[in-house]
Amino acid sequence: MVGRPIRVHAKVGRVGANCELSAGSLMRLGAKSRIKTLAGRLAGASGLYARTFRSKMTIVTFHRVTNALPEDGLTCSAEKFSAFCDFFRRHFRVVSLWEQAAGCGAGRDMGGTLSITFDDGYRNNFEEAAPILVQAKLPATFFITTGFIGSQTIAPWDRELPTPPGWMSWDQVRGLARMGFEIGNHTVTHLNMGIADGDSVRRELTESNRKLAEELGIPARLFAYPFGGRNHITPAALTLVREAGFECCVSSCGGLNPGTPDPFDLNRVSIAGWFKTPDQFGFEYVTGKLDGDSYYPGNGVGDPS
Repeated sequence: MVGRPIRVHAKVGRVGANCELSAGSLMRLGAKSRIKTLAGRLAGASGLYARTFRSKMTIVTFHRVTNALPEDGLTCSAEKFSAFCDFFRRHFRVVSLWEQAAGCGAGRDMGGTLSITFDDGYRNNFEEAAPILVQAKLPATFFITTGFIGSQTIAPWDRELPTPPGWMSWDQVRGLARMGFEIGNHTVTHLNMGIADGDSVRRELTESNRKLAEELGIPARLFAYPFGGRNHITPAALTLVREAGFECCVSSCGGLNPGTPDPFDLNRVSIAGWFKTPDQFGFEYVTGKLDGDSYYPGNGVGDPS
């Protein structure tokens, strides 16, 4: 199962230091982001972070971590990702998504926990994000679109980028698994399960899990449905996810989770372009702005910054 030795680019931020923005960086933010960041810092200093964060189970998601592209709704710089990792480590009990899902299934209160996830399978997940996570000693789950791995496919949402980012190889996916990260399923072709017929959904679930088992030696236990909006999965498709043997299903349309949610109805909050700083995220969290779907790009709500 193990291929040739894996080489990782160690472009790592100063995780472990207090990665707050400098005064100069803070001043370069827009007015709203600057105000929310400062208000978030005050909330943290007052103890409000601790009281609020432990009441919810939180799952965050990223797609691309790289300095080679401008930040957007899917792209986060390495420095920003390092700062968020430091914030998560200081203010939450960071656990794997699998631990959260298992806890929910057993009826345990998972309030105060946070898990980190990635979607699609971009090469920079291995080259840029993984070293930062390893240095911070943080677990994460990588949801893999199996048909993208090792291919030259350019996803429709990447076609306008000046240099479309590449996908991981299977050796790199195996490298993530050897580092201790969980590998989840994200279908073969990034299927829209809100409009696909049942046979197509069943085929993609079967083929993607067969490929993951073939390459990694074990099938995936965790599933993230592509696109992640409420309209991107039907009740019938969710039933097929359960029948395929997965132990959780996560969206990507914003929202926090109660302490013991249904593991097949888990909300994730996208970070990337929606939060300029960790303390802005903290401010939106404690003021209740993350309790709904308002941070999902496809719902017509603008960037909160």
